[in-house]
Amino acid sequence: MFVECAKMKGRTPYLRVSETYGETKDGTTKIKKRIIRNIGPLSRFDDGMPDFVGRLKRSFKDGTPLIKELEDLAVRNPTRDILTVRFDRRVDSDGFSHHKNIGYFIFDALYDALGIYDVLNLHKSRSKIEYDLNGLAKLLVFGRALSPDSKIGTFEDRNRCAFGVTSSENPIETYRTLDVLDKKAESVQKRMNLKIASSVGRNTEMCFYDVTNFWFEIGENDPDEKDEEGKVVRPGLRKKGVSKEKRGEPIVQMGLFIDDNGIPVAYRLFPGNNTDQTTLRPALSKTVDTMKLGRVIVVADGGLNNGPNIAHLLDKGNGYILSKSTKKSDKNVKAWMLDEDGYEWNETKTFKVKSTIRTRKIKDAEGKTREIREKLVCYWSKKHYDREVHENKKFVEYLESVIANPDKLKDKPKKIEKFLTEMQVDKETGEVLDTEKILSVDTNKVKEYLDMLGYYTIMTSETNKSDREIIDKYHGLSRIEDSFRITKSNLAGRPVFVRTPEHINAHFLVCFIALTMMRLIQHRILKFQGKDTTNTDGWESGLTAERIQKALDSWQADALPGGYFRLTKPGEDLRLILDAFGVDGDLRLPSEKDLRRLKYAFDKADLV
Repeated sequence: MFVECAKMKGRTPYLRVSETYGETKDGTTKIKKRIIRNIGPLSRFDDGMPDFVGRLKRSFKDGTPLIKELEDLAVRNPTRDILTVRFDRRVDSDGFSHHKNIGYFIFDALYDALGIYDVLNLHKSRSKIEYDLNGLAKLLVFGRALSPDSKIGTFEDRNRCAFGVTSSENPIETYRTLDVLDKKAESVQKRMNLKIASSVGRNTEMCFYDVTNFWFEIGENDPDEKDEEGKVVRPGLRKKGVSKEKRGEPIVQMGLFIDDNGIPVAYRLFPGNNTDQTTLRPALSKTVDTMKLGRVIVVADGGLNNGPNIAHLLDKGNGYILSKSTKKSDKNVKAWMLDEDGYEWNETKTFKVKSTIRTRKIKDAEGKTREIREKLVCYWSKKHYDREVHENKKFVEYLESVIANPDKLKDKPKKIEKFLTEMQVDKETGEVLDTEKILSVDTNKVKEYLDMLGYYTIMTSETNKSDREIIDKYHGLSRIEDSFRITKSNLAGRPVFVRTPEHINAHFLVCFIALTMMRLIQHRILKFQGKDTTNTDGWESGLTAERIQKALDSWQADALPGGYFRLTKPGEDLRLILDAFGVDGDLRLPSEKDLRRLKYAFDKADLV
């Protein structure tokens, strides 16, 4: 056995343990390789010192692995007093084999508790599907949550779970399962919401929405589907657009809603060339508007702030908290913001806030003008001011240099255009004439730009809520940004290797389910610790998604002679997870029956 670092094109380098073996057929022996265990992304373990991979390989070979994820693959050799690598892949008659993961027990229980099994089982019975639909769907979700891999890689590693997840032996059935997941994506999301609302208590007074995108390793856009008359009936999904990661490949846009506890509510995909503003109304119509969540206040950033979106929310009886670019505000709003009258300062003079109730006109999706009443909140923060000054330092220095030396404007960057004025000047006298155009920096515009640093504005329909409450809720958007980070990194949601729209949507449904399960575990841990589940400052303080994933992926059962098993000793993180759900996982040489009782304990735990 040996450690290797897999470097597949377009993917993050990945550590795994493999072994070679001989397979004899017709008198000819071929050397083949199989994966023993997927360890995880290299970035998760790299200690920053030179040649980490080389040192890790040598330490594993020597029997003194650098990381604990490799320690249980070794046993003490009493005759040589060194650690030798040992792994037995023999399978018992009942399908239980050596060295199996049991961390999936909690995800298996969550899968059923969220109602996903019921949705797919009903579809299977109505469609007369003969393959193991739920087993394969579970396999995809558990693989994504514990040790993300390709669809085929996950299928090939299907026997890593202690009692087996699927009876399927045909990898083609994995892709058939993706087709079904695409068809039932909305039904699955609705059923999950009902289960969470009736158990955890879905807190959707505040519903956060944001958009991110995922890139694909293809060079050209997906073609649009057109009818006989050339009219687009279905736009291509993978399109080149504004990539959040500044990549040039085609992307897919993903809109995500989460509740005030940080638990996902729904998601929807859009072609990559759709702007953020155009996604909110369709996402609402397909998800939140149909889920019977009660009145919802949607919290979003300035990229989603426009008349049609606001009109749609108000028409459905919902509300909004939306940021507004201070730099794009009209002159009256800017003058009000910079006027010190009305501001309330904190004791340390590092924060000030004021608000006003106003009426203004907007246009809805049909172009009709309507008048709305809203609260406009403006605040200034020294923390934000210092950050913006640092971020704009070089640009401000450039502005000051071109004021002193106008010749530098010949190669002006695009960012400076809004600070320029154009005049007709006689070069010799300086008199303004209709002779030659020259550019100069408008110092008044520069001063206004610098004066606005550190200021933020928020527009909201909630005129009765306090200024600080509105600001705190807006800051809750950081939770959805963290959800995107987890989806892209821990759940390896990118890059995406499936190619059809149906399989792409199914891939993100699997990621959505895994993310929701991870959030439910975090929510339970916070409640167990007596912490505020809606606190936006360090809300992942209970246990991060990365640590949950690592703890559950490393929870293994090793078969021993006599029908007994040796379990991985629960570490601090795993013990916290088990305690939060009221499950005793500290078993001493359990039998198979004991392990099944342990799994049953998760099934009976109050998971959602």
